[in-house]
Amino acid sequence: MTNLRSTFFRLAAILVLLSVIFGSMIVHAQETPMADQIRISVVAGAMQDTMTQLVDKYQVANPDVKITLELEPEGGAFQALIAAGNQPDMIITSFGPQLGKLAEQDAAAVLDDLPGADELFARLEPVSIQKLYGHHYYVPIGADVTLMIYNKALFEEAGLDPNTPPATWEEFLAAAAAIDALPNRENGDDVYGTVFWNEALQWGGWYWNMLQPIYLNANQGRCQLLNNLATDIVFDREPCALGSFFEFVKTAQQYAPPTMEKNFFGRNIGMWLQYGYSWEPNLLSAAGEPMVIGEDVGVAPVPVPAAGDTSFTTFGGRSIMILKSTPEREARAWHFLNFLMEDENNYKFITELGYLPVLLSLKTDPYFQEPARLPFVQVLEHGYVPEQFATADLAATALQGVYSQVVVEGSVSLEDAVAAAAQKAREAIQGG
Repeated sequence: MTNLRSTFFRLAAILVLLSVIFGSMIVHAQETPMADQIRISVVAGAMQDTMTQLVDKYQVANPDVKITLELEPEGGAFQALIAAGNQPDMIITSFGPQLGKLAEQDAAAVLDDLPGADELFARLEPVSIQKLYGHHYYVPIGADVTLMIYNKALFEEAGLDPNTPPATWEEFLAAAAAIDALPNRENGDDVYGTVFWNEALQWGGWYWNMLQPIYLNANQGRCQLLNNLATDIVFDREPCALGSFFEFVKTAQQYAPPTMEKNFFGRNIGMWLQYGYSWEPNLLSAAGEPMVIGEDVGVAPVPVPAAGDTSFTTFGGRSIMILKSTPEREARAWHFLNFLMEDENNYKFITELGYLPVLLSLKTDPYFQEPARLPFVQVLEHGYVPEQFATADLAATALQGVYSQVVVEGSVSLEDAVAAAAQKAREAIQGG
């Protein structure tokens, strides 16, 4: 009897174990999309609304495909989903180190050899495309760039020509000094020549994208932060002119408030070198009444060290990446990606969400030739995609820490600035 009871319990245990295993397999099979199902990660809000409409349009033409939109994980962290084999098929996310990390981990599909890849990339703004580890892993869908905006009323009050914004560093500093000398407003607010978003120095390497145009102008596009393999910094080399960058921003900071608490849209700031196209809605909430580009706000390239230099900018915006799954699912995701990059569909995406065109065919569209948008479109060809590697984020964060010490606090001298930044960045890369 004892042996029979023991055998019974062993058989029961085996049956329970098998039910758990098969039950888990069934659940996993239900959670894993088939070739005719696509899961796409998007950002909540306006993007989700626009993408819902585009998905509906796609499914009318492709009724056999089911597309599910899901919100991007907190902080853009896809690692847990990938580890569980539960990653989406496609992500629409920001330019930045996350793309490089996914490529480095072999979690993203290589796009180079997919049908029509050459034709698609040929239709795109060349500078918006950056190969990662020798391959194409993403397609840009909409761009943002950094320029300078300035308050025309303060220019007039300071005796400056509101239709001739400063083009060089010397002109910028002279204009900043003139505006900074204006009397306080009736409510007691100070007037400042310029402003920098200094509190953002503590918020991670993403902020470097807004400072980098000044650095690129200093070295005339010769350097970003890293070498081609993303294994070491290059910004301490003489041609990169990081010292000149530090000297200019430290001088400009004397005409700026310590933080963005007093921001450009309060109408007491003369110029802001860090204005992105997608920030245009902020004009609607300006003090008193909305600001209007072309009327009380001017838009101009970021000033350059000397007359005749090229003004550069850095790309923000959104890109699409296909995550690895099965050949069938990747093929279906690629088909939908190409649908999104058709002129009509891409136009809807960028105009509704406030981005600039990366499709060459859309740059001359009348919508992007309007005065409020044209200055942003014109600098696209002089844009740089941010270095999309984890080491770039580490280097930028370290550099920003030294920037704060040099420019804001004055605890590190200009003479020691480049060496201190290089040391901190190398330590960060090696420790990371």
